[in-house]
Formats: sequence, structure tokens, C-alpha cells
Amino acid sequence: MAKTGRPKKAELTVTEADRRELVRGARAATSTQAYALRCRIVLACAEPGAFNKDVAAEERLP
Repeated sequence: MAKTGRPKKAELTVTEADRRELVRGARAATSTQAYALRCRIVLACAEPGAFNKDVAAEERLP
């Protein structure tokens, strides 16, 4: 099945330090829900071949 989401124009590159901080923010009990969601979105978008539509569906965004 072909991907229907709009392909990215540029790949998102996240360093290991950035990735650790994003994972920590996504998992921390003290993070706000909005911050944790943003962390999960950035992590998902940084995966190779990720499409915006797929990331939105995974995170149940409108």
C-alpha cells in the first residue's frame, strides 16, 4: 500500500543528546501532557521514512 501522507522535504536529524532529552520529556511523570506530546511527535518525525499523516494518526491528532 502506498503512503498517502505528504513526504518531508528534508529529513529531521536529532542528535543522541537531543534524543535522550526528548525520550526523557516524553516519559517523565512531571512533564506536562502538551510537552510530552511534542516530544513524542518530534521523536516519531525523526524516524527514517516518517510521514506527517502517519505520525498524526499514531498520536491521534485531528
